[in-house]
Amino acid sequence: MKKHVLVGLSLMLACFIAGGVYIVISIQEVTNKLENVISFHQVEFLRENLEHHIKSVQTGLLLQGSPHASPFYESIAQIENMEKSGAKCLSCHHSPQITEQLTELQGRIDHYMKLLSSTLTIRSSSERLENARVQAFDHGENLLKNVQSLSVASADKIDLRIKKIHRDITGAKHLLMTCIVLGPIAILWITAFFLKRFTGSVNTLLSATNTLEQGDLDFRIEDQTLKDEFRVLANSINGMAKSLQEERKKLASMYQLHQTLFESSGDAIMITSLEGDRSGRIISANTAASKLYGYTSDELLGMDVSSLVPEGKVNQFQERVKTVIDGGWSRQRVHRVRKDGTRFPIDLSMGMLTLDEQKHVLSFCRDITDQLHAEEELQRANQMALVGQMAAGLAHEIKNPLAGIKISLDVLADELELQLEDKELFARIINEVGRMEKLLKSLLNYARPPQPQFDQVDISQLLGSSLKNAEVAAAGKSNLSVRFQSHFAKDLPLVEVDSAQMQQVFLNILLNAVDAIEAEGTITVSTHAEGDDHFRIQISDTGKGMSEAALEKIFTPFFTTKTKGTGLGLSICKRLIEQHDGKIVVTSQIEKSTSFIMTLPLEQKNRESLHA
Repeated sequence: MKKHVLVGLSLMLACFIAGGVYIVISIQEVTNKLENVISFHQVEFLRENLEHHIKSVQTGLLLQGSPHASPFYESIAQIENMEKSGAKCLSCHHSPQITEQLTELQGRIDHYMKLLSSTLTIRSSSERLENARVQAFDHGENLLKNVQSLSVASADKIDLRIKKIHRDITGAKHLLMTCIVLGPIAILWITAFFLKRFTGSVNTLLSATNTLEQGDLDFRIEDQTLKDEFRVLANSINGMAKSLQEERKKLASMYQLHQTLFESSGDAIMITSLEGDRSGRIISANTAASKLYGYTSDELLGMDVSSLVPEGKVNQFQERVKTVIDGGWSRQRVHRVRKDGTRFPIDLSMGMLTLDEQKHVLSFCRDITDQLHAEEELQRANQMALVGQMAAGLAHEIKNPLAGIKISLDVLADELELQLEDKELFARIINEVGRMEKLLKSLLNYARPPQPQFDQVDISQLLGSSLKNAEVAAAGKSNLSVRFQSHFAKDLPLVEVDSAQMQQVFLNILLNAVDAIEAEGTITVSTHAEGDDHFRIQISDTGKGMSEAALEKIFTPFFTTKTKGTGLGLSICKRLIEQHDGKIVVTSQIEKSTSFIMTLPLEQKNRESLHA
């Protein structure tokens, strides 16, 4: 295109220069021709002037000797004027033929002048003077005819030349008019041609860029009318669109990857703005954050992050944000508030994030409620392990002295003659010593539970035996009516358990159920299959039930609701169930019922012994 533009501009410039040169030359030629016309008119005027002077001299010659004759000096002046007119005609530039004729004419004029001089000088003889006059007049008439013939010939030639000059001027004028009219038209045509090509190409490229600007990176410029630099530019735009398309695919892939990581993260992630009108507002939050705080994603967006902070802790939170703004990371365990108002502990990490040259806070938080419970359980387990070790040592040291005290009291009670009140006192002491021995035995069982000895057992038969023992214990209590019901699954195979430990668990739970019934009630025992590899045992009673606070601590060592309980029975049951890779849970409603649900595997994969 640049080459074509330069060629077009060069043509236009050449046309301007050629036109200008032609106009100048035409004007010069017209001027020269006009000067020739003027010269021709001047020649004609000189010849007419010469003819006039000759006629004047001839007239003066005819009047000589008459009363009307001119004075001598006027005659001399007329002759001199004729001579000058003839000299002027000869002095002009003529063709060789005209110059020869004018030279001959000048000779005749000279001869005529001599004849005239004779008429003016002869005074001696009138006859001679008359002959001189006649001879001069005849010669003058011939001269006048020559001049007139020459003038007629010159006039015809001058007329032809003037007509030719007029034709030339008219042709030049027409040609100039044609150039004046066609020149701008040609320039306009050339300009329109290049403008059309230029604007058409520019519009094509502009339309392409607008299409790409709207996001259609699949678009390509396929217009084959684009030439030269516009074709190169179109190829560059196509290449740019292809590169942008590839980059967009990469960016979309990276965005999808980051979005997947962002949304699939188990930690709650939020981005909070620190600048402008949105300072302190949440601008992005993942699904985990919505689940953690109980809000929808739309509700979290635009929310003031301080609204998630418990009352009284906002200033402390803002101080931590200032630490983050200074460039540091803040990590701490704090509490937050859910949408329903409940508080919960989290592990919070905050750091600075710069997006589009604006500062934001990037925060990661994780609900650590279960972790804290696990830590509490671990701490409690460590404490209980320490207590167990101490209890084992203490029980070992106390057990033998207690046995000696009990034996001594039995001997004294048998050998001494005691009053009835003293015997009752000895009996109570012996009973308390027995209770202490039982407590020490339970404490040793909790601190150092024996390893289970697995065997294949009919769980229904084992539960039935435990139910009979519980019935005997319930029958020994006055003013108590307890009904026992059993619903055992018939399709359960033999299971691998330690029968002694399981019977201890069942009997403990059944006796607690009997104690929970105040006047009359029902105890129900049932078994069910749980999938292909587990079974479930449920022991329910219609006793007084337990509160939520009691349920939370039901398996805590030394926690009991009985006046004479040790608080170790259910803790031991839980330990024994867990040694069987099982689980035990409790549900209860006050004044309605309590249910212990145990889930155990049919086979023990990590058993230490199996007696067939």
